[in-house]
Amino acid sequence: MMGAMGPLGAMGAATGGGSAGAIDGASTAVAAPSIPQLPIPLPDWLAGNPLFTGGLGLLGAGFVMSTMRGGASTLENVFRRQMLMTLEIPSKDYAYQWVMQWLVSRGHHGSRHLGVETTYLKDSAGRQTAHFDFVPSPGRHWVRYNGAFIRIERERETKTVDMSTGAPWETLTLTTLSFRPDLFAQLLAEAKESALAKEEGRTIIFSSYGHEWRPFGQPRRVRPFTSVLLDGTVGDEILADVNDFLGNHAWYLERGIPYRRGYLLHGPPGCGKSSYVAALAGQMGYNIAVLNLGDPGMTDDRLQHLLAVVPPKCLVLLEDIDFAVGESTPSDPKGPYAGVMRVSFSGLLNALDGVVATEERIIFMTTNHFSKLPRALVRPGRVDLNVFVGLASKNQLLRMFLRFFPGEEAAAEQFAALTADEGLSMAELQGFFMFFKSQPQQCVANVGPYLESRRQAHAEEMKRYEDKQKALRGEVDKKDTGSPESE
Repeated sequence: MMGAMGPLGAMGAATGGGSAGAIDGASTAVAAPSIPQLPIPLPDWLAGNPLFTGGLGLLGAGFVMSTMRGGASTLENVFRRQMLMTLEIPSKDYAYQWVMQWLVSRGHHGSRHLGVETTYLKDSAGRQTAHFDFVPSPGRHWVRYNGAFIRIERERETKTVDMSTGAPWETLTLTTLSFRPDLFAQLLAEAKESALAKEEGRTIIFSSYGHEWRPFGQPRRVRPFTSVLLDGTVGDEILADVNDFLGNHAWYLERGIPYRRGYLLHGPPGCGKSSYVAALAGQMGYNIAVLNLGDPGMTDDRLQHLLAVVPPKCLVLLEDIDFAVGESTPSDPKGPYAGVMRVSFSGLLNALDGVVATEERIIFMTTNHFSKLPRALVRPGRVDLNVFVGLASKNQLLRMFLRFFPGEEAAAEQFAALTADEGLSMAELQGFFMFFKSQPQQCVANVGPYLESRRQAHAEEMKRYEDKQKALRGEVDKKDTGSPESE
């Protein structure tokens, strides 16, 4: 019997339960749960507690997951730093507008969320044109450029705005793989060339807005240099002087001379002072930055700042410079510029040739009243070349006539002989020629009546001026004699 009991019977006998041998063969033995081995010795009653060991297991699993998550984040940061490159372009940077125009020119940036930039024009004849440029709106967009995908994020700051323009701050962020480190340089170069190509053959007029320069209107067609006829060779001499200045930067630095140049054009109104500056800028491929000293918000500090941040390749034009040296009308004490100190003569001198004066600039100043300008303003260093632009000479009359009516030399001589001593300005000549665009003989035939009516108008104006002066002298005499009428 003992031999027939087998191992199972023997185990039952060893445990003192003979009936254990009758356990069904289909049932299986349940193994006792294993207790995890901890790295530190613990009492048996604590190590055998399933709640305690389960908590340690959860803690270990959480630690492992946290380590994996931190590792994944670290790997992601490493990937971003090593495999991606990013370019940030703030809205104040020149490249911002270039890249935006580049996106517009591509026309297929693939975005379904768009913004619109409208260009509206209305000419003097009343013709209206509108052009719509669609740009990616704020958000994330994708562009394919030279075989690479670029993610473009346009971010707009909603709580911060530019105080001078009121426009919100924006940032363009370009992201792509770093396999081609020169991709962004290629994109910016292409965007720059595309933007400058639109300005080719045009002159941009900048106007001061707050403490920055902004384009005023649309770029203008370049005015031909030969369209402004100054007397003799004055126009060519100024152009030669400007080119000589631009070509001798090192010469100025070696001798410690401030690298800036000032020109003063003075003479009667309508003789071509401002027109010559526009033609000169077109000839040189420069733009024009116009400063209005009569602006009620123009202060000494603002003037100095604007001259320090003039856009590159710009001629600075200060028209009617005599305004800064005369008695200007004070601002309205209740107006928007109440308490604002207008630009002063000393502030103008410091901005032109003081400690705060910047270099690498060309300034043109114009005035109709040269006698009002003090010597301190027109001395060398502030005004290096003083040019008188007067009424039309006989040479100018001939050239102006031939410009409107080429090949009519005989008629030009006759016209110049009739008008040589009349003191006509170039603006008056141009206005008269506009009535006879293709009729040179009619132009010569009608110049006599035109000059007669002009003399009569001038005589009437002089009479009104003399009567006004007599009235003023009479009032002064009454005040001096102490007559009752003056009380």
